[in-house]
Amino acid sequence: MRRLLGPVLCGVAALVGCCTMVAHDAAANPLDAFGFGARAIGLGGAATASVDDFSANYYNPAALARLDGLRLELGYIAVKPSLSINGGDLGVDEPAGFQGGMTLPGKLLGRRLAFSVGIYLPDSRITRVRALPQRQPRFALYDNRPQRLVITASGSVEVLDDLFLGFGLTFLSDTAGQVDIDGIVSASDVGDTELLSAINVALPAVRYPSFGLLYAPGPWRFGLTWREEFSLSIDLAVAVRGDVVFGDQQTVIAEDGSFSVRSVNTNLFSPRQIALGGAYEAERWMVSADLTWLQWSQFPTPTSTVTVNLDVPGLPLEIPPSAVPEDPNFRDILVPRVGAEWVAVDGEQVGVTLRGGYFYEPTPAPDQRGATNFVDNDKHGLSAGLGLRFSDWTEIFPRPIVLDLAVQYIVMPQRVYQKDDPADPVGDYTAQGHLLGGALTCRFLF
Repeated sequence: MRRLLGPVLCGVAALVGCCTMVAHDAAANPLDAFGFGARAIGLGGAATASVDDFSANYYNPAALARLDGLRLELGYIAVKPSLSINGGDLGVDEPAGFQGGMTLPGKLLGRRLAFSVGIYLPDSRITRVRALPQRQPRFALYDNRPQRLVITASGSVEVLDDLFLGFGLTFLSDTAGQVDIDGIVSASDVGDTELLSAINVALPAVRYPSFGLLYAPGPWRFGLTWREEFSLSIDLAVAVRGDVVFGDQQTVIAEDGSFSVRSVNTNLFSPRQIALGGAYEAERWMVSADLTWLQWSQFPTPTSTVTVNLDVPGLPLEIPPSAVPEDPNFRDILVPRVGAEWVAVDGEQVGVTLRGGYFYEPTPAPDQRGATNFVDNDKHGLSAGLGLRFSDWTEIFPRPIVLDLAVQYIVMPQRVYQKDDPADPVGDYTAQGHLLGGALTCRFLF
């Protein structure tokens, strides 16, 4: 059996190496966790009805048709997490990356319309999928979740006066790979083993949609956004087939034997979401509120399901079945958000806008009383923002240049996890933490 393990391990290493060199398009979970665009972050994410920039690609694509003129928006976001279990920091990665987008509005048959592209590009990796044992305690929603590229294309049209519809499409790819190894395996001399291998890796395209509705009569705005769920799957397999021989004469002691290992991991999950929002805008101030439903009950286990099969005719070899990962049993949640902004200075050349926001996100994770340790806590998010408008400062950009800045603080109060089994190898523990982030966006209007 040891003669088989060498080629198998080589095959697994080769397949994993191929997969890690491939760039995977990914989805909007970094946006779920921290927000998109400095203005919306400064409003606590309460932007379904109040969004007025490229971040409409995420918050509500219907709002794009309300924008005026070609615009290019560039920005950056960075988050410093401090998440601990029993007082020990887990060293969760620090998400950081480029945010931006371009919007092209226009008119057709007297109705406003727009097309836009939004992007989030992490500065350390394009995407990361890491499957850990279900018994290993970790903050499940901050492990792989922020480590991904986001590319979204959206369109919007005014169907009736003050009524806008929008559609968005986000792109990603699954990964499926197989290593096939064929030949003969010598049970007496490894040098007589002759094997040929082939590697096949496929990246099937996956797309998931979002839809938006916006009604903006006078100072009021009402928005509705639906974002479909998605999950990225990694399917890796190794199959070894051939004869097992013995001695210099290569006497066949097992004909047409086979050994296969397959690992299937569903990761980078983003739940189905429905967001309802309202906003009221006066001459110098605006208030907004959102309520978002997230279907976390569909969260699949982030632990790999491993299947091992051995069939060597005539030899008394058997591999016990692998343990089946337990269902995480996450629950659906409602997330309320509120935000406000006030134009403090509205001069001819300079404008200053102040913003603030708050959200409360209850944890979808149940108490981890059994074999799983998918840690998560309730979250309270506080944010503050500043908008600076510069007008008529240069002939290169005759229209205003807008600079938005935001800071966000997310606190996760202490949560105690107690096990039903006093002999549990992990035992009872407490988890808590906080995340501090900042974002900047520069808006160029043409």
